[in-house]
Amino acid sequence: MKKGLPRSMLAVVPLMLLVNCGFFPIINFNPDNPVDLGPLMRGILFAFAVKAHWDLGRLEARVFPGRSPLFIGLFNAAVICGGLLGRYLLEFGEVSNTYNFTPANTAFHILFLASAATAAWRWRAGRSGSRGTRPA
Repeated sequence: MKKGLPRSMLAVVPLMLLVNCGFFPIINFNPDNPVDLGPLMRGILFAFAVKAHWDLGRLEARVFPGRSPLFIGLFNAAVICGGLLGRYLLEFGEVSNTYNFTPANTAFHILFLASAATAAWRWRAGRSGSRGTRPA
């Protein structure tokens, strides 16, 4: 039997790319950031980003039932980086890239959201008994 990546990845990857392209930066650590969303809007953005990645992690538990946590974590980080690349190219040449794409913003975004999605995958996999398969 051929063991490859499932075709249902065609649903997971574009969703994750789109979500990560739109949510960056979930927290802007740059003190020179000229855009002030206010605490309510920042909180809403943060909550939506976490919820989206939690749901994507749960979806991954169905798509990748037998994978290791290391694979899932690296997969999440890679797709998040792909979304950031899309965001960077979308705003290429704009001044917003200079205050959004700082090392702190980028590292936090990748590490925090990859951890959230991986934790959701792990939680869902633990609930179903064997890594990601649903109980019968």
